[in-house]
Amino acid sequence: MVKSKRRRGDPSADLGRARRVANLAELSASIAHEVSNPLTAVLASSNACERWLTADPPNIERALIAVKRITRAANTACEVVNHIRVLSRRPGETREPAAVGDLVAEARDLMAEEASRYFVRLDLDVEPDLPPVAVDRIQIRQVLVNLIRNGLEAMEFVARDRTLKIAVERCGDTLQIAISDCGVGLEHPDKIFQPFFSTKFQGMGMGLAICRTIADAHAGRLFAKQNDPHGTTFVFVLPLGASSTAPHVAAA
Repeated sequence: MVKSKRRRGDPSADLGRARRVANLAELSASIAHEVSNPLTAVLASSNACERWLTADPPNIERALIAVKRITRAANTACEVVNHIRVLSRRPGETREPAAVGDLVAEARDLMAEEASRYFVRLDLDVEPDLPPVAVDRIQIRQVLVNLIRNGLEAMEFVARDRTLKIAVERCGDTLQIAISDCGVGLEHPDKIFQPFFSTKFQGMGMGLAICRTIADAHAGRLFAKQNDPHGTTFVFVLPLGASSTAPHVAAA
């Protein structure tokens, strides 16, 4: 009796397919997460605009401010989509010298309406005369928006004064952005930067993982530390010098 041998799959090929599936899942979650950031801002500002227009009497001035925020957030969503399209055609990041303080201010303005819904005051302190840094503007702004949103959500259920402090300063040969909240603090400091790890009920666990990846791609660092007596500070460090002279990659 001759037994037929079942052909076994190549373990290395199976592993390669598994990695490709995992990478595709991570990429899909990343795209969904980054597009959802400005869309969430659009929704928040739209609701605010409706409230101001239906007030008695209508507050046209505040409604116009909300409309401008909607336009700004929609433009950001378009930039994210266009950036993903560029990255799909050619490797590497598109970097150009940028004033990081301006990028932080843009992220703050983008999150202003959402901060008001959380009753959080955004306190920005930028050291004057900071040198420009060669960065991918869209990616850096995404990091800042994600970190600000994390800070807002961390303070959602605290009774104390809600202030999110954002400080930008030069530290030797680096530029440091510190975002500090007075929220509940870190429950899993060793896991928060892992892909798909989330403490949120509806979170995908991609925000901080994406932020860490972007920081690494810029030869920078991103880490978190516990505040005393409460809250968390996320520190985003960008190098000056070699990073600031990185060549500009034009969009294809």
